[in-house]
Amino acid sequence: MNKNIKASVIIVNYNGVRFLKDCFESLISQTFRDFEIVFVDNASTDGSVEFMKENFALPFIKIIKAKRNLGFAGGNNLGLSECSGEFIVLLNNDTTVDKLWLEKLIDCIESDRKTGIAQSLVYTDGIPLKYYEMNGTINLLGHNIMRVFEIGENGIGEIFQATGCSLIIRKILVNSLGELFPSEYFAYSEDTFLCFSVKFRGLKILHTSESIVYHKGGGATEDKKASHLYFYQERNRLLNFLLFFPESFIVKYIPYLIFNFFMKLVLLIYEKIFCGTACKSVCMVFFKYRMDKK
Repeated sequence: MNKNIKASVIIVNYNGVRFLKDCFESLISQTFRDFEIVFVDNASTDGSVEFMKENFALPFIKIIKAKRNLGFAGGNNLGLSECSGEFIVLLNNDTTVDKLWLEKLIDCIESDRKTGIAQSLVYTDGIPLKYYEMNGTINLLGHNIMRVFEIGENGIGEIFQATGCSLIIRKILVNSLGELFPSEYFAYSEDTFLCFSVKFRGLKILHTSESIVYHKGGGATEDKKASHLYFYQERNRLLNFLLFFPESFIVKYIPYLIFNFFMKLVLLIYEKIFCGTACKSVCMVFFKYRMDKK
C-alpha cells in the first residue's frame, strides 16, 4: 500500500454489521481515491469482522480486531496507530456518504492553513436539512445548542463544536496532541475534548455543507438507555467543564452544576435508570480533577 496517501478514514464498529454494507459501498464510490480505510472492530459478537473479510477484503481497507470494547475514544486511538495518511478522518459506522464527501471535506480543511478540524454536513433520517444548518456550538456542560451560523459562498462556515460523526484533522496536529481522545472517555463528549484542545491552540474549526453524510443512528450503542451510557455522558461533560475552564469561572457556576445534576437525577428516575449512575459520575469526576491538580 502507498505510504504517502492523502487521507486515512477510521471507522469504529461495535455489533454494527447491519450498517456496514451501505457504509462501505458508499466509501468505495468516492470521487477522491487517494485514501485508505482503517476498520476497527470493538470485539463485536455479531459477525462484523467475518462480514468485512468476506465482502470488503480490499487492499486499501485494514481490518483491526480489538480484544475488548474500547469504545469510540479508544477504538479511534487504536485505529490511529495504523494510519499513514496526511489527514485523519473519523466516520461513524452507521452512515452513508455522498460521492463527493471526502473530496469536499479535504477541500474545506485545506482552504485555510489555520484550520485544525473540518466537519461535514450531517443529515439524520427524518430530520430536515435546516436543523443541521443550525448546530455548531455547545453550552457550559457540553450540550448541543442550536444556532444559525454564516455559510460562505463556497459552503464553508466557522463553528465551535465539530461532531465525531464525520470530521477531518491533520495527522501532524494529532501527533502534537498525543492522541485523538483520552481513552478513558470511552464514548460521548470526546469530540468536545478534541475541539477544545484544537481551539486552545488558536486553530479554527470549519463546517462545509458540500461534504454530505447521511447518519442513520444507533451504530455506536444498541441500548440508548443503558445506565453506563448515562454515566459516560455526564462524567465526560463534567470533566470537560473542569479541565478547560479556570477555577474562578467554575466556582461562579456551581449553582448551575448542582441544578443540572438534580435535574438529571429526576430524568434518570423517571426513565427508571439507576440514579446511582449520576452520583457515581460526579464523584469520579471530582476525584480525578483533584488528583490532576496535585
